[in-house]
Amino acid sequence: MMPLFIRLIRSEMMEILQMDYVRFAWAKGLNPARVYFLHAFKNTLLPVVTVGGVQVGTMLAYTILTESVFQWPGMGFLFLEAVNRVDTPLIIAYIIVVGLIFVVTNTIVDLIYTWVNPTVKLVGQKS
Repeated sequence: MMPLFIRLIRSEMMEILQMDYVRFAWAKGLNPARVYFLHAFKNTLLPVVTVGGVQVGTMLAYTILTESVFQWPGMGFLFLEAVNRVDTPLIIAYIIVVGLIFVVTNTIVDLIYTWVNPTVKLVGQKS
């Protein structure tokens, strides 16, 4: 998972460092740390946060596979046992918990968006 983030950050930084506002910051003679972190890296974080949210969902989805292969007790293994026993209330509870985790993850990603880039407006906010 870490190589994915590193490649994404690198490619976004390469693209953003060619933007006009970064060139203007260099032309103004700003400190290189300020240019890299404040102007470039902050704008790189939006795609990274998006991919991070998707990766949390992917990790949750693959827990069933990992727990069944290694016979680890956990939510995924519990879900498979519930399917084998046709335990409908447990299956429904698992799906509700997983759905809640996805909703909370997406909400956190949206809140991080507004923290990283205040120009991103959430629905229902006044402009």
